[in-house]
Amino acid sequence: MVMFFFQCQRSELNSTCDPESSSYLQTFVVLIGASEYTHFCGASIRNPRIKIPRFILVTNVGLSTATSSINVYRVDPSTGAIAQVFGSPFQLTNRPRYSVTNAAGTIVYVANIGNTSISILNLNPETGNLSLKHPDLVLPSTPYSLALDPNGKFLFASSETTQQIHRLLIDTSGNISSLTPVTSTANPTAGAVGRMVFDSTGRHLYAGLTSAGGNTAGIQAFSLDSTTGLLTSINVYQTGENNLSLAITSDGKFVYGANYFSQDVFPFLRDKNSGALSILTNISAGIAPGFTVTDPWNRFVYVANSGTAQGTISAYSIQPISGTLIPVSGSPFLSGFSPIGLSIDPSGKFLYSSNTEGGTVSGYSIGANGSLSPMEGFPVTAGTNPFSIEIVSY
Repeated sequence: MVMFFFQCQRSELNSTCDPESSSYLQTFVVLIGASEYTHFCGASIRNPRIKIPRFILVTNVGLSTATSSINVYRVDPSTGAIAQVFGSPFQLTNRPRYSVTNAAGTIVYVANIGNTSISILNLNPETGNLSLKHPDLVLPSTPYSLALDPNGKFLFASSETTQQIHRLLIDTSGNISSLTPVTSTANPTAGAVGRMVFDSTGRHLYAGLTSAGGNTAGIQAFSLDSTTGLLTSINVYQTGENNLSLAITSDGKFVYGANYFSQDVFPFLRDKNSGALSILTNISAGIAPGFTVTDPWNRFVYVANSGTAQGTISAYSIQPISGTLIPVSGSPFLSGFSPIGLSIDPSGKFLYSSNTEGGTVSGYSIGANGSLSPMEGFPVTAGTNPFSIEIVSY
């Protein structure tokens, strides 16, 4: 009926785009309600909707190719409970470490340490079944993490063994190919590149840099050429030896980096136009903070403290004007053994962690003040050495 209205019935809006016309507001509301992306009176308008979580993917690095796999769990969005889908775990023999799924929730890209490659998998949106879409793309160096351009054109893979970011083109079918040149990063030659994140517009990429003992690394900011995928360095912001993980708030105002060795979190105020960062006062975390995430509503920051044996998750509230962090009452919260991955559902109600030493997934409900409460039915068994945990929503 919407298509019939716009194709067959002329309105004042079609003729004049006059805000005072009787059809202007009515047409605007119908368009916004019908699609996430709308072209309205010469302007492109995005009206993002909250997606519903359906699956959780957990990569199991394993101890060898025989023990590596990916667990797929179905999520109950109302309770946060999870249960493995039929056929899970799905064996992936090249030791998967990090995954990222396209916006449609149909293609999964996986960074493998076993053969320094990226796997391209089909994800069935109804069953959660994983299947090989295309042979692995082998890279010149071992990938650590992946970052998907929000516009879906490029995939970037950080290097665990070199000071580089690999640039990959995504074709219309979702397959990938390597582009040259690779992007060189500014960390010391003994360092590597950790986690990477994009801002929601895809204009800027931020990469965590690591280094050898005694050298200084931090966060490097890049601007993205949306046509070629080329990254141009904006600046490097020093935080210490190993800034392994970082996160950006959904509104793009703040960036947070966790330093693995100095065991603290560095907040940054972000200039949305230039992508430049201004460092704020750092705050202490737990032992070996290895992963950082922000909640969808820009309220809280959570850090997985991945030290051996009993792990913890540090929780902080974000001061909305300054971006500085204040520990949440009760933080840090006990987690499984060596939590290394965190993920929060789109509603901001539930947080999940992958626990490397424990071989489990923990689940928590998020309180109004940011506190974490373990949910019934958790921890849930995963595979050997689970690493990244990703929520796929539709």
